[in-house]
Amino acid sequence: MVDALKEKIMSKDKIVWSLIKAWIKHHVGPLATPNYCLLKNDLYQARNPGFNGLLAISHWPAHLISSDAEVMAAVEHYFLARCWVGTDEQPAWQMRAMSAIYNAGKHLGVTPQHNPNNPVTPPSALQSRFQEEGITAGEADLVANGGSAPVVASPPTY
Repeated sequence: MVDALKEKIMSKDKIVWSLIKAWIKHHVGPLATPNYCLLKNDLYQARNPGFNGLLAISHWPAHLISSDAEVMAAVEHYFLARCWVGTDEQPAWQMRAMSAIYNAGKHLGVTPQHNPNNPVTPPSALQSRFQEEGITAGEADLVANGGSAPVVASPPTY
């Protein structure tokens, strides 16, 4: 039973990484530098098709979309965290704190929906892991680009 659970977790991790790579390749090809903020915005649209005039799901190539909402949330939150930390919009410590509060709100059932037609995904270790992966990658992006994070930042709007 434990081995089957580990295998399922590993399988979803592989699916998320595969989608992250596919989204990057879709936008920039193998040699260009990815724009993680553009990818964050596109993932928000892909997860909320048609909401407030957003693009229909048919706009996105099928290989970029999973029917598993948990997987798509993990991909979106990876790019969101990487964008906000990597562009010095949010310091990593604050992004981690906001992620913890967001995830606690999910556990308590008080995290608000961005889209009334699309419920908030249930709390998940997969999403939390990929939020952290995005934060860590964003920290490396910031250093690589010679940037520096603010000590503290205003809470973002999304």
